[in-house]
Amino acid sequence: YTTEEIVAEAGRAAVLFRPAGPAKAEAVAEAVVERPAVVSKQYTFKYTTEEIVAEAGRAAVLFRPAAPAEAEAEAEAEAEAPVKATTAIPKDFERPVHPPTNKEKEVFKLKKKIREMEELEEKMAAGTKLASNQEAKLLKKPGLVEELSIWENTVEPHTIEWQATVHEIMNPMFGVLLKVDGQSESMTMSAAHMSPPVSTENLGEISARYTKGQELKVRLMRDGKLCTDMSVDEEDFRYQESQAISEALEILKVEDKKKIYEELWEAGTWSADEFNGTVVSVRDNCMFVRVMAAREVRVSATDMSSKYVFKDPVSKVSKIRRDEVTVGVEVSLRLRWDYRNERVTGSMIVQKGDKKEAEAEEEEEA
Repeated sequence: YTTEEIVAEAGRAAVLFRPAGPAKAEAVAEAVVERPAVVSKQYTFKYTTEEIVAEAGRAAVLFRPAAPAEAEAEAEAEAEAPVKATTAIPKDFERPVHPPTNKEKEVFKLKKKIREMEELEEKMAAGTKLASNQEAKLLKKPGLVEELSIWENTVEPHTIEWQATVHEIMNPMFGVLLKVDGQSESMTMSAAHMSPPVSTENLGEISARYTKGQELKVRLMRDGKLCTDMSVDEEDFRYQESQAISEALEILKVEDKKKIYEELWEAGTWSADEFNGTVVSVRDNCMFVRVMAAREVRVSATDMSSKYVFKDPVSKVSKIRRDEVTVGVEVSLRLRWDYRNERVTGSMIVQKGDKKEAEAEEEEEA
């Protein structure tokens, strides 16, 4: 381990090395170089940073991989983990004008009141006789100055980083749903607010960059409704880019809602239109195809062209020819709403408006 890695374990080291009781506390105090120690009711020492670093040798032993196999497994896990792209932010750039935060509003109001009081003080110093209500107003100045100081030193909520876990990759792939510490409900991180933002032409990058269960640091944005894993500086630097992507995503959402819910859900049949899509995942008995730039639909082997499937001689079940169907292949599909599973499915072989076929497939799946 490097020095930085050992120091990173300082929090855990402080817990592992704390004395457990009075006798042990006394023994440790005698063995360690003289230093002030604070002992709580549980006889727990509060080590300084220097003292924790002094335990680096023991930390290196305690936290090292237990065996070569374990070390190899950790290395493989790190290699497979999604790598976040880094963004170089210029030192000087023009920041966007955001709506004022609650803190900024309060600071503005307090400064205005204090400024009015200072004007009264100047008049009084010049010999002007103040009205009784104005004199009473000046008596509140110390309290307002103190309140202003508190507000000015208050941390803005949108600058705080929170630990989060990817709960779900959205479908349509407009972003991800996160479980954020301190929040009871899942929160959305839009493709527009990812670091770096993902354009509507490359929404497939989301599933490559984020995986279910992945842990990451996020911030709640100024509106308190959305999340971002960008820093405050990167968010400001990429503001125009994020806005453009947000607008493009809204267009896709409207189109998806119209096609999927207003047409397929209400019709109950296979779509009249064919949708061009790209295969993004292949399994033995089905494949997943991305259509309309963002939505992934399941296509059963029984709904695929005969050139792409074969019947397993043992199970007599239709399976996909992996040599014919690979990720990246372009296909054309008709779509329908699967009421039983509450999702969109696709077919390469049905004819438009084929309702009986759709009903038969739902009965077969049931």
